[in-house]
Amino acid sequence: MKRLLPIFGAFVALSCGRALEPSGTRLVWQPVQEYFIHRDQAQQIAAGTKRLNSFTTYTHIGTDFGFHGPAEHEIVWLSDEIVVNLSQQPDAWAGMWHSLAGRAASPLEVMDFTRPYPPEIAAHLQPRVSAVMIEAAGRGRFKIEIKSAAGEVRWTQLIDVAGGGYGMFVRPVDPETLRDAKTIIWTVEPGSDVKISGLWLGMERPQIGFDAQAFLASYAKLLRCYSAETGYVRDRAHIEAGAFDTVSATGMFVLATAAASQQDVGLVTANYARNVLRQTHAAVGRLKTAHGLLPHFVRRQDGVTQIHPGTEYSTVDSAIYLHSMLLAAIMLGEQAIADEVVAMVKRMDFPRMRLPGGHLSHGFLDDGVTLLRNGWQDWGGETALVMLMERIAEPGCLPPRMRRPGHAWQGAGFITELQSLFHPDFDSDEPDAHDGVRWLSVRRDMLAAQRAYMSEQWPTSAAAREGLYGLSAGENRFGNGYWVGGVDLPSQDLIHPHYILMSAALRSPAEEVAELIRRMEKSGLFPPWGMVENVSVDGKSYLPMEGGLNAGFEALGAYHFLTKARGLPDAVYEASRRSPHLRQAMRLFYPGTSGQDAGQ
Repeated sequence: MKRLLPIFGAFVALSCGRALEPSGTRLVWQPVQEYFIHRDQAQQIAAGTKRLNSFTTYTHIGTDFGFHGPAEHEIVWLSDEIVVNLSQQPDAWAGMWHSLAGRAASPLEVMDFTRPYPPEIAAHLQPRVSAVMIEAAGRGRFKIEIKSAAGEVRWTQLIDVAGGGYGMFVRPVDPETLRDAKTIIWTVEPGSDVKISGLWLGMERPQIGFDAQAFLASYAKLLRCYSAETGYVRDRAHIEAGAFDTVSATGMFVLATAAASQQDVGLVTANYARNVLRQTHAAVGRLKTAHGLLPHFVRRQDGVTQIHPGTEYSTVDSAIYLHSMLLAAIMLGEQAIADEVVAMVKRMDFPRMRLPGGHLSHGFLDDGVTLLRNGWQDWGGETALVMLMERIAEPGCLPPRMRRPGHAWQGAGFITELQSLFHPDFDSDEPDAHDGVRWLSVRRDMLAAQRAYMSEQWPTSAAAREGLYGLSAGENRFGNGYWVGGVDLPSQDLIHPHYILMSAALRSPAEEVAELIRRMEKSGLFPPWGMVENVSVDGKSYLPMEGGLNAGFEALGAYHFLTKARGLPDAVYEASRRSPHLRQAMRLFYPGTSGQDAGQ
């Protein structure tokens, strides 16, 4: 169950300045964990009786957690709280630990409370952790500790509860004394009966405007999914690097990093962005392909990264990765890598991927041989990116028309915006030459339908009241499967808010989006660690998973919103205009495109 927490500080308007320079700070609460689990109603989890699935249970900061103490098997996890009853056990104690950075088994990953975002992000844009808050009830005493990776206590507090309902217990911390924090732990003392429903960190966020905040938080979320060791982005931040990595999100991370390194933004340095580009290009270059196609998901086994069993060699994931890498290489002046990315596209055996109707298949099974029978026929950004990739390799090819031009499958939001994360051309209302679609109008119509859906279908809901929208695709309510919603379907009650940032540059004035982001922060849906994966229309439950794919969508969408809101050069779009290969391919849709004039 989601709780509304206090936000200290006034609304921060958009800034007219070009640099992201803070004008002060404000305190915002970041959940370490609210103790709910999305699960089947009949399932109840108690320590010692069930193993928690590490793929679907995690903290709100993308780390792991566990139970501890001689009485840990007495801990009961109910729907929205942890219950520890030790009144009949005068010598027993029990509690929970939570890693603050990475997995608990990774001692080199720690949280610096003076700059808790990944260290690559500029110091002046980092929040500071200045308080800890825990919500508890019961009778007795419990202890909160923060420890280093070596188990050394860096901070501790004893808290007494004296019965009655839940209360919030807030304790200040000195960030300067917590530069190497690894775990935060609460422990119920012997003889006590205590219930805990949530644990938070109080973060002083820099006041940089909600347009900049959206990009900063989304990029930091994506960066936490990245592993410098492997060169890939994890599908979920809390899982082990190399266990389940995503190629498409890896490409978007490289592109978002190039955007974050631009002088007018300055989240990271240009040298860091170039190193990421080079490392990822080298890592992906070692992958085995299927007729040139890259895998969707990969894992590392015995030191070798290869396709994850049961997944596919994917045309669209290859397209997202290669578009991202080509644009990032151009932005960072790495022409040799740009040429090699184009060469990767040209080595693809597109005739081998073509289905009887002429459309390109979704790819191959993990054997690299068996062609998937479904193809890219439906209209939208995914199909457009695949077609553009094919046109780079075969400039004279003319793919079949898309099915239902101008209408995204099920009305899923991301389908109308994906292409515009990479290229400016689809901001035009000129009918495209391939299907006759006025992309800008279609995108605006989708945005209008998304915004109207909640008030029409759920008029008394929290979503309608707060102006939330986003019937798109992502993890399902339980975080254990992929879900695709859309405005064409009735009674959709699960919002994937990444669409808000993907479409943000379409809304005018920009202050409307900034105000929505402020409301989402206030309601706990866009905390410092980034936007939640999904939220129910009633606002009572959400999935706090830190996922690489939607983090990529959010970061790139937020970058375009930031540049438009502040009148900054959009370096991603400029790179698209400067690429002769992309300009040639784009003539499939806009024959008049010619370098710097495209999309203007």
